[in-house]
Amino acid sequence: MGVVFAILSAVIFAVNNVIVKKGIRRDPHSDNGLFITVLMNVILLGVLCLIVIGISGWNLQISWKAILFFAIAGLCTTGVGRLTLFSSISYIGPSKASAIRNSTPIFTTVFALLFLGEEIALLPGIGMLLLLGGLLNEGYRFHKFEASNHTQIHNTASPKRYQYVGFGLALFSAIIFGMGQGIRKQGLIEMNHAFFGAWVGTLASLVFVIIYQCVRREFTANVKKSFAFMNPYYVIAGVLTSLGPLFFFLAAQTIQVSYVSVIAAAEPLITVLISAVIFRGIESITMHTWVTITMMFFGTTLLAIYI
Repeated sequence: MGVVFAILSAVIFAVNNVIVKKGIRRDPHSDNGLFITVLMNVILLGVLCLIVIGISGWNLQISWKAILFFAIAGLCTTGVGRLTLFSSISYIGPSKASAIRNSTPIFTTVFALLFLGEEIALLPGIGMLLLLGGLLNEGYRFHKFEASNHTQIHNTASPKRYQYVGFGLALFSAIIFGMGQGIRKQGLIEMNHAFFGAWVGTLASLVFVIIYQCVRREFTANVKKSFAFMNPYYVIAGVLTSLGPLFFFLAAQTIQVSYVSVIAAAEPLITVLISAVIFRGIESITMHTWVTITMMFFGTTLLAIYI
């Protein structure tokens, strides 16, 4: 069941990417809906958490150590991880940044091996290699596609140090995301409650977003804009980004987080597939992508057979 939850997490985040893209098209001058989506995450996951706790008879054993882990995980992923990813995109473009960001499962696996005591057997190890190979293969294609279809005016005009800064930010994003996913599992070891963990993580992310936007003196304007001109796509994104982390937590409850991370990292590829259907004529699926899909299918199959 853990593999199913991990796949659902990837699919939901992929659908969310497409929904956000449609939201930005509708209102290109917005703040990409970060505040409103994180706020909805807190509300929806809070309600779900209360329902689950109520069904179980309000018998919740609080672990402050787990709360700390869940909060740090939320800051690493939705907070600092997403912020540094967006910053890297401004320096080196989305394709290069996404390709580097696809290395996240490597850092999650290293964290799990060093700090969580997880072990990788031969069969799932081969499956993970196929999945990682597919992800890196597709990331390389994204990079080559951008290089062949862009004028590259910005890149050639920018100092080389900007490229290094962008690369460093993207790599840091991958590392911090990987650590955050590992810390999620650490929190679940201390307190095995996926709904509570997901809610605490999003609450920490909301606090981070508020502080960050206040420092930049954007918070008041973004709040007014979010509620005065409600973008329906961002509302949908708020629902999806509530379910995505929840399914990741549910998956990590039952299988190793190193496996979950690799499967969930299929998100960019699934985004391409969905975009090819919704934005027909704008985005398409190449033979290169089909090779990646095949590699990832067999990799996921090997993991599912073993687990």
